[in-house]
Amino acid sequence: MGMDTTEYDKRQVLALHKQWWKANVGLDIPAMRECFPSGNAFSMFNRNSFTYFGIDEVTKLWQHFIDTDIPPRLTQTVAVLRIEARADTAWVISELTYRRVAPVQTERHWENPDVDQTFGSKATEIYHRDNGAGVPEWKMWHFQSGPLQPFEEPRPAFDDTLTDRGLGGNPYGEPITYTFTLDRPA
Repeated sequence: MGMDTTEYDKRQVLALHKQWWKANVGLDIPAMRECFPSGNAFSMFNRNSFTYFGIDEVTKLWQHFIDTDIPPRLTQTVAVLRIEARADTAWVISELTYRRVAPVQTERHWENPDVDQTFGSKATEIYHRDNGAGVPEWKMWHFQSGPLQPFEEPRPAFDDTLTDRGLGGNPYGEPITYTFTLDRPA
């Protein structure tokens, strides 16, 4: 007996989600561009607090990071808390931590300069089964990211911490967790 349509759709969305996060590790622009619909259909509330519209703006942002020598992510661990797919729409929520290869320069980036610091983010991704030209292919239509709270900061009203809960800890079940490491030439 074959897989039901919902599980098949979730697997397709999860594969696209992983491609997006893997592209983030090495700023792989061609792989990133494959994740989004054509034209200006995509919108992003970036972790840097700015909003970007369409695949060309995100490409220009990443090219800016490459051109200004923003250090790439060395490792990144992503924990998917929840993935849902219904008809032609799906969404994913995740938490992640990542480390940089070299110190970040604060005048060019939003993160604190410290080579040994691990940064944390949380993200929501919205997918639609439309490639931007009406072809029924899963693409990410919206992305929103923000910083995770400090690992030892108590959560208001509950007094537990991210360290207590663990990355991706949630009431929905075990998170889907994976790590990408930047492939560096020898």
